[in-house]
Amino acid sequence: MLPLRFVRQSRHIGERIGTKTFHSTISNEKRATTNNFRKYVFRLAYTSLGIAVTYDAFNEFQTIGSANRFLRSLTIAVKNSFDYSYNLYGLSEESQGYDELLKEIHLRCANRILEGCMKNGGLYIKIGQGVSAINHILPKEYTNTLKKLENQCLERKPDEVKKLFLEDFGQLPEEVFSEFDYRPVAAASLAQVFKAKTKDGQSVAVKVQYIDLKKRFSGDFGTILFLCTLAKKVHKNFDFTWTLRELRTDLQQELDFVNEGKNAERCSNDLRHLDYIYVPKVLWQYTNSRILTAEWIDGYKITDIESIRNDKFFIKEIDQKLFNIFAEQIFNSGFVHADPHPGNVFVRKNAKGKPEIVLLDHGLYEHIPQKLRRSLCQFWEAIVLKDRNKMQKYAHELNVEDYEKLAEILLQRPMEFNKDASKALTDKDLSYLQDMAKKHFDIVLNTLRQMPKNMLFVVRNLNTVRAIARNHGDPLDRPKHMARYAQYCLYKHDRGIVSYFKWIIRRCQFEFHLFRSSMQFWFAQCYVKLFNREKSKEILTLITAGVEDI
Repeated sequence: MLPLRFVRQSRHIGERIGTKTFHSTISNEKRATTNNFRKYVFRLAYTSLGIAVTYDAFNEFQTIGSANRFLRSLTIAVKNSFDYSYNLYGLSEESQGYDELLKEIHLRCANRILEGCMKNGGLYIKIGQGVSAINHILPKEYTNTLKKLENQCLERKPDEVKKLFLEDFGQLPEEVFSEFDYRPVAAASLAQVFKAKTKDGQSVAVKVQYIDLKKRFSGDFGTILFLCTLAKKVHKNFDFTWTLRELRTDLQQELDFVNEGKNAERCSNDLRHLDYIYVPKVLWQYTNSRILTAEWIDGYKITDIESIRNDKFFIKEIDQKLFNIFAEQIFNSGFVHADPHPGNVFVRKNAKGKPEIVLLDHGLYEHIPQKLRRSLCQFWEAIVLKDRNKMQKYAHELNVEDYEKLAEILLQRPMEFNKDASKALTDKDLSYLQDMAKKHFDIVLNTLRQMPKNMLFVVRNLNTVRAIARNHGDPLDRPKHMARYAQYCLYKHDRGIVSYFKWIIRRCQFEFHLFRSSMQFWFAQCYVKLFNREKSKEILTLITAGVEDI
């Protein structure tokens, strides 16, 4: 019945093309193509039916739910592809009303994806959360819509939780704990979180995995990979298939909550010298591969600006601590939290009344070998010193040919624009910035493909942290702060008296370049305000967005 329902839905799409709503927004030339598009949709529907049957045979769907998720995902992919292809047919970026129409399509497609992720759950939500963090590349209609996946995720019936506890502990939750609230306080991509109290009176957070998650992993992963392959054939620049294949093993490890508990303890140990970071302690007697119990934390999401201000904390201070935590992981310890989205990063007051950052959800980590960490630190230092020979050298050590593109991905700002502080940005500079905004997506994919696999998580971490900082209004220069930490970690990697004096010299040179760049930027701002009023608004907007030289 499900394949037949999909065909009927697809036919319904074709029938809607002829409605007044569609015709009121298209030209006469587009009306003439309606029948062709209908035929296209019908062919696609029946082809998809054949694909579904073939896919079912090769991927061993175990339940109707698996087939339903596949068809739901395929339907959304077809609708979104058709929405863009049909409504933008014959139009160019210069066409009247193009931008408004494109925003409407973005929003419709984003809402379809959100609905699909919410209904499918599991890996779909995990990927949707990752997409929402790319708010410097993707349209805001997508990122703002998919932000809802951070906490508003798939919820299951209480009977499922009871059944899982009986399978794993041989007891019901209320028998294992003195108190257990079946109302989930959060629903993550892979599990629900409940509040409970142990028999000795300690409040705890109990993370319970969706009972069928491990069984459906292969089928859901295959579906997502299959849809990305289809998207690649239709949209040549859209190729995430290689990324998914690289990350499959890491995603499977995230399904093991024992592994997550060990990651949490290692993270806490690595960052123990930072007095503003806290990792909840794991209660191992209530933990196994599908249930994780940790101490309860009263806090709020790091993006909750109102609560931060109510606690009389400075947002700039919060960002500084956040940057230090992940810079320490990336450049020094090498054990990197790969999923630090706002739902996994809390803020609270510590015993002294000062801000403390709490890291949650330690399922996805990556280890960066010391050799890669050192090359990354040296590459970041070379960016500040504008030493292109060293940038090229250390980019090659990171297996990347184009060092400029690597720098732009790490800094999330262009490398090439007019740096002369005596005059404003030229038309050529502005054109470059605009072209970069359009081509950045392709550049990211091509450069990431060359990187070692574990570097993908570094980029994911940087993107997510940058998204949090942007939500705060970027009160602190993140690339500059990260660069200082990277340069500092070079000394940690090269201990010794001689190495220390060499590092001091490089440090002075490093700080001089930062000071000179800051002064150049300040003079450029003054010039723009005084002598180039016509372009000042546009230029200062770009500067505020973070495209100035580091």
